Amino acid sequence: MNTNCAVCSNRSSCFNTLSINELQKVSENKNEILFRKGETIIKQDASAKHIYFIKSGLAKVHVQDESKNLILEIAGKSSMLGITVLNHNKRYNFSATAMENVEVCEIDIDVISNIITNNVAFSSTIINELNVSIDKLLTKVFCLSQKNIQSRMAELLVSFSDQTFKSRSFTIPMSRTDLAEITSMAKENVVRILKEFEGQGYIKVNGKHFEILDYDRLSKLC
Repeated sequence: MNTNCAVCSNRSSCFNTLSINELQKVSENKNEILFRKGETIIKQDASAKHIYFIKSGLAKVHVQDESKNLILEIAGKSSMLGITVLNHNKRYNFSATAMENVEVCEIDIDVISNIITNNVAFSSTIINELNVSIDKLLTKVFCLSQKNIQSRMAELLVSFSDQTFKSRSFTIPMSRTDLAEITSMAKENVVRILKEFEGQGYIKVNGKHFEILDYDRLSKLC
């Protein structure tokens, strides 16, 4: 059963600017869906019919061609996926895949577009969300084009600690291949650098569990 947006404690802060009638309209045009680990939430080049709000879980946002897959970001709770295609693009220019069980609200994109047109406060919050997305993308481009592979890995681990898991100790639902795709390096380099970082006392690694032992030194590598 779908939760009414008007009483949902997990709703996006963007929706706090909506009237009761607008919240009701969103509720009537959304579905709550559980995606299992590995399932596709959004498929690149598919017709853009919905935006997706993540209620729980982690998803990887990635772009791919015939030979390469690049992970742009790891999206977690309260992330909104698909707002970059609002009002101008008929197809998604990225894919999103569940990295663990992910609960999302799938909202009709036409309903959101209509509310943007008629609610200035809501359109402003959406613009802010877009600005954050652009900032993240620019940071990603700079990191991949200007930083060496040690700095890229250090920045990823610090980002996991500060933003994704908000802890110095965390377990990532990612393979070494995923880590290679998000840092744009070979899997062999990922394995080597993690061993180097562990040997230098920056981190402790046990499979997919990471513990940052020396945050300050790791941050300087960024």
